[in-house]
This record gives sequence, C-alpha cells and structure tokens, in this order.
Amino acid sequence: MFLDAIGSITGLFVVVYDGQHALKFTLGRAKNVVGPGVHLKVPIFQKYEVEETKHTTLDLEPQTIQLRDDLVYEVDCKVMYRIVDLRKALVEIDDLTTGLENRVVMTVQRVVQAQDRVSVRDTQAMIEEIRAGLEPLEEEWGVQILQVGFSNISPSPATLEITQLQLLAEERIGLFHEFREQGLGSDSAVALITGAVVATGNGIPEPSMIQRKQELEAAKAQAAVVTDLLKRKKKSDEAKEGEADKSADEKKEDDDA
Repeated sequence: MFLDAIGSITGLFVVVYDGQHALKFTLGRAKNVVGPGVHLKVPIFQKYEVEETKHTTLDLEPQTIQLRDDLVYEVDCKVMYRIVDLRKALVEIDDLTTGLENRVVMTVQRVVQAQDRVSVRDTQAMIEEIRAGLEPLEEEWGVQILQVGFSNISPSPATLEITQLQLLAEERIGLFHEFREQGLGSDSAVALITGAVVATGNGIPEPSMIQRKQELEAAKAQAAVVTDLLKRKKKSDEAKEGEADKSADEKKEDDDA
C-alpha cells in the first residue's frame, strides 16, 4: 500500500501484485505484458493497465426463463474464468466483466428456453451446451472458462403448482385403474377417489383453487385408506382359501388311510 501511494504521487512506477498482470501502454499503443513486481514508467507518455489474472467467479443475477412448453423456471448460474491473454482482454473488449456477464446471460437463456419439463432436469447436458456456446469467447477475448454451474434451477411457484396437480392427476388415474381391476364399477371407483360428488349449477359458485387443493388432498388420503383396506381384504380372502384347501387335502389323506 505504501508503494502504491508513492507510485501514485510520483507517477514514476507501478506495482503489480501476485495474481495480477499489467499491459503497458506507450503513447496510447499497447506494448508488452508484465508480471508481478515494480515497473518504472515515464509519466504522461506511459501507463499500465493492471488486471486480475487469477481465477475469478461471475455470480449472475437470478433469471426467470420460460421453457418451450410454457413452464417458468427460476435460474441462478455461476461462471469461473481466468484471463490468459491480457492484451486481448483489454484491447478487444471495452469491459471484460460486463461483456462476459451479458454473453453468459444470453447463452443461458437460449439453452434453458429450448428445454421442456423433462429435459430441464438434465443439468449436465445444459451445462455442456452452455460451455460450447461460450467457447468462441475464449479465443476472441483471451479468457479461459474454467467452470459453469447452476446454483439454483427450480420451477416458479405457479409452475410448481401446475406440476403438483399433474402428478396428483396421474396418481388418481392410477388408483382408478387399480380399483377397476379389483372389480369395482366406474362410478364407484370415481366416488372413492374423489371422496364426494361435486356438482355446480346456476347460482352455485365454483370452488376456489385453495378449496380444490384441499379437496384433492383429502381425496388422496381417503383413496389411500380404501386401497389399504382392499389390499387387507384380498390378503384375508387368500389366507382363507389357503386354509380351506389345506383342510380338504388333510381330509382326503384321512379318507385314503
């Protein structure tokens, strides 16, 4: 810090620390890149642009992205990089950090928007596609992308509700087929799954979304109880049939004797 203060006052040298490199400019033209140390300069005619060349992490702002099947996901992405060509990083782009952030955001949006509710679960495939989309920057801007990752990728509250309702509907359809296979009629199976007959008519308001969710949860619990009772009854019937067969076999053996 003391050397930095002296260098700023005198303008005769610049200090470059470990993990940094500096690009020397003479009369506005980029010259050579220098590493850590104290470097002399001619005031007014020369200057040094110092940049961090150690590993740097970009923590992007959370994004809200719509998938191709209209579901909405909240995405947080992080990128780790380092500068490998300081001349390109300072000359080819005005602000390397801002430029990287913008390009990564656009690439993440393009990749995630192409997914659906099934493929969005394959985060590794999306990461590889993002890495491939950022490869041209490495040569153009003199950087190396070390790692790309998602710190969060999750459905929005509205999307989560839609997904849960879909899973519940699939579960209820499975219960319906199970009841039908056990010999119940269609009306009886539907009544057991829903737990009640809901009718709407003139002057009767439709239930709200919260009421529907509560009814669905109650129906799910009732269906589980009924299913358990049916399974127990089936096991009991099988056990009774087994005992009857055993008694018949023992009686036959006695008659033969």
